[in-house]
Amino acid sequence: MLPPEIFEGVLEQLRIVHSDPLSTNCATCYSRDLHSIALSSRSLYRVVRPHLYDQVWIVGSDSALHTKKKFKIKYGCRLKLLRRTLRENPSLAVLVRELKVPNLSGSFPFESEDHRKYSDVVASVVMCCPSLERLVGFYPTYCHEFDRLRHALSTRTKLQEQVWIIGDSEQGVRDNKHDLSSLRPEAMDAFLRYHDLWQSLHTLILHSQGKGILDHELFVAIFSRLPSLEKLCVSNFRSEDFNDSTLQALPALRCLRLQDLHGLTDDGVFRFASRPASRTLESVSFINLELMNLAVISKLFASLHNLKRFILLQDSSPELPVGGLVLQPVIASSSVEFLHWDVLIPGSANDNLAHSIRFGGFPNLRTLRAPSDHHGVLQAVCKPLERIAIASDKFSLARRQLVAQNRYSRTLSMARTGAQDRIEEARRYVQFKLVVEEDGIVKQIFHMNGFMGSIGSGINYSLAPDVKGSDNAVIDVNDLTGGENEYNVRDGCTGMWNAMHPAGKRWWYHTERYRFRRVDLEKFF
Repeated sequence: MLPPEIFEGVLEQLRIVHSDPLSTNCATCYSRDLHSIALSSRSLYRVVRPHLYDQVWIVGSDSALHTKKKFKIKYGCRLKLLRRTLRENPSLAVLVRELKVPNLSGSFPFESEDHRKYSDVVASVVMCCPSLERLVGFYPTYCHEFDRLRHALSTRTKLQEQVWIIGDSEQGVRDNKHDLSSLRPEAMDAFLRYHDLWQSLHTLILHSQGKGILDHELFVAIFSRLPSLEKLCVSNFRSEDFNDSTLQALPALRCLRLQDLHGLTDDGVFRFASRPASRTLESVSFINLELMNLAVISKLFASLHNLKRFILLQDSSPELPVGGLVLQPVIASSSVEFLHWDVLIPGSANDNLAHSIRFGGFPNLRTLRAPSDHHGVLQAVCKPLERIAIASDKFSLARRQLVAQNRYSRTLSMARTGAQDRIEEARRYVQFKLVVEEDGIVKQIFHMNGFMGSIGSGINYSLAPDVKGSDNAVIDVNDLTGGENEYNVRDGCTGMWNAMHPAGKRWWYHTERYRFRRVDLEKFF
């Protein structure tokens, strides 16, 4: 009998094979393989059981039609069977740390009674898992009204990740002469109480849909109740909710992402960079904040000595103050290793960054991603590449013609096509000649074609997305919440990927299901 450590390594490799983005199987196939191993012997069962219930993934359509008829259940059939198993076996329920439930948000309208009942079923399963750390793939909108799912999650003391999608609601806001600009006190208290027991929560995403409301005071109170908070993403809130004052109240974090927050100004970000609480930041993402002063970004780099990853994505080009003395490098950081620089409308920002790199402002920079490098000034300071375009980019020519009137685009397919054109253009010309002489007689002349890039540079020029297959470089909330592929399967897995015979065996086949690939919240930071 091999030691358990050997089997642990084998099971870990099995998980990696099944979770690979290029694999042709699914989470159901992984669970089926673990179940088969567990049935082989009692000793293996003891090793496999934690892996089998550590991550419980229920993916795809809720259940087959014959299963629904058998149990006379309209929806939530597999979830109710799981709930029965966990209730009857508390020793198994305590093993569950991650739960993935079918995302059926697009199968019926949000406000329907069926949706509420389905959410209640999910809540009942959550209540069965005392060690739950994360609920994956199911993020219903919260409208400041009581629901059992949020209450169930609020009782999970070991929860480590939480995603709030705040939607519109007129029941939770004040109604003083139709003033819907702030929450009612009872709605604020209810939302705040959800965070009381989350002492282990380290990742928090707060995203507003349309007119979702969270008062400034409520943001500050939430931060004070999460002692383990390390990663924070705030997106799409009004200036009344999240502004410069809220930014100054942020606790010490490791990762911060601010997106579509029109209440933030250059002055507020400048003051935030000077705060002692900001010194612990290792990753900062500013998306659609429209910072106009390049000196603010320079101050941020100069103050955050632990910063390793920085993302700037906006339309306008941040410029230096007119008439000021310019010293190179304009912006510099000795710690940054990954830099995403995406300024859509050309200005001096790209040139200033390129000059700063040439003057040694980023000695530890290893990856530079610049989808809006329209003129190639940033590509020119990175390592030369033989090829950066991929096969699917050939279809971007039609898209380039469609956006010709707009001229500028930050889609990755067009960015890779443009970068590849610059590579090919540089190869057309002879950059220098190598002449071999012997006794004053020219024996041979070698023509060395040009290249795009800088020899000796340690920076990799990248145009790869955060989410594999996406045409947008930076991950967005829609990549996390979009579940239409899960209930509208076009080319799903049926479990026959490794069957010896095309017809297979009946017990080896399962209902066609979407190949779910978990979007790790780490990608947001």
